[in-house]
Amino acid sequence: MCYNNNVKTQGQAPLWEALLNYRRQRLNSWHTPGHKDGAYTWPSWQQVLGEETLGLDLTEVPGLDSLAYPCGAIKAAQEKAAAFYGAARTFFLVNGASSGLMAVILATCRPGDEVILPRYAHRSVFNGLILSGARPVYMETEWLSSPAIPLGVPPAVLARTLKAHPRARLLLLVHPTYEGIVPHSRELITLAHDYGLAVLVDAAHGAHFGLDPLLPPSPLDLGGDYVVQSTHKTMGALTQAAMLHLRHAGEGDTIAAALNLLQTTSPSYLLLASLDVARLLAEERGRRDWGRAVAGALRLREKLVAAGIPCLGPADVMSPAAAGLDVTRLLLPAEPFGACGPEVAGFLRRAGQEIELAVPDYILLIINPGDGEAKIESLLEALLALRRGSGLLPAASGERGGAWPGPWPVYPRQVLTPREAWLAPRREIPLKEAEGRICAELIAPCPPGLALAVPGEALEGEVVARLLSLRGPDGKVLVVDG
Repeated sequence: MCYNNNVKTQGQAPLWEALLNYRRQRLNSWHTPGHKDGAYTWPSWQQVLGEETLGLDLTEVPGLDSLAYPCGAIKAAQEKAAAFYGAARTFFLVNGASSGLMAVILATCRPGDEVILPRYAHRSVFNGLILSGARPVYMETEWLSSPAIPLGVPPAVLARTLKAHPRARLLLLVHPTYEGIVPHSRELITLAHDYGLAVLVDAAHGAHFGLDPLLPPSPLDLGGDYVVQSTHKTMGALTQAAMLHLRHAGEGDTIAAALNLLQTTSPSYLLLASLDVARLLAEERGRRDWGRAVAGALRLREKLVAAGIPCLGPADVMSPAAAGLDVTRLLLPAEPFGACGPEVAGFLRRAGQEIELAVPDYILLIINPGDGEAKIESLLEALLALRRGSGLLPAASGERGGAWPGPWPVYPRQVLTPREAWLAPRREIPLKEAEGRICAELIAPCPPGLALAVPGEALEGEVVARLLSLRGPDGKVLVVDG
């Protein structure tokens, strides 16, 4: 993003400081939360978290502002985030990036409006379609052949889609994919703007983009109108904490109203403060820290390739659909290890290494500034040991995993909008009997949340076959009743 390291407020974290100042007063609590500063909770919970952590788990008391209508410390913290990231307005999210994606769709679309998107969008995008009543228009996606992962949508495909759907209101882009691949976002955003569409960018996995020249650019820099980041995924905030950035401040009140429909009325101040300090960390040390992380990731990649362990690299994805790759995300094919992905993950776990994702064909790992040289070396040693065959690989019973479904031969036929199908009477039937019925549920295994079947789509042919492979011969599905 347009990171501004010269903002006047640099070095301050107003919400975090407000929490500390309030805690120093040691006021007796006659309000929620019910653990009463940790006095009433399970002893081991209190012992591990400590009195100070529990004492900072506060509610909307005087001086700590309100997330729904911020005018004090939260407002100041959000303004500092907007100044640093180059946004006109920034919202803190405590229900994850999902709430930001859904809020933008809900605020910008009405029943029947069209949203142009790639099929590999996160499941929360489809939840936004259900809430808003909008109708999806899918763009043809280019896929890598091995492993079968989406590369993106070529600008030429978007141009054809825009011409065919002149009433579309919103374009949804994924920048980056779960594997770290970014599309030609600048060209895609420019095309959408030329046709009068706003652009919502799911940058959940790219909160660190722009902090080093070897990382992909931020979608705000590329012209995205709404950019959603999962700050917790790579930038040190607590799990569930995210941000929504707006390029134009004028739409802020409408977005705020949508967020108030979706987010909790009892936000965690620990989550909110973690966003404040994550911004401060990025502001003061982000470029230096991410430069070190990128360098460490590149060194690890070189050593792995020299040992006969290939990594998905930028040159492997460059295409009419993909513009680049986040080198701090390591996708390693399972085949060189003589095992499937979940088995490789199981071996690594026993060697003290927990990875991000394991599917039959590959594993995925994430490197960030929290990974020091010694930690990266221990991962390398574990991978080399497995490559040499010094680690036995017992059957990976119960190991986590799952697979991308691969490219769609045809997109399912849309009969109803997702909202119409979601609200219709429904019943559960065996998948074996689902041919020709209308799906009434969203089937999107997480991670990465890829939609296999969307409410309102006809369950036919290859779609039913793939769902049977996922849920088994005795699997069931919710369909529209009637």
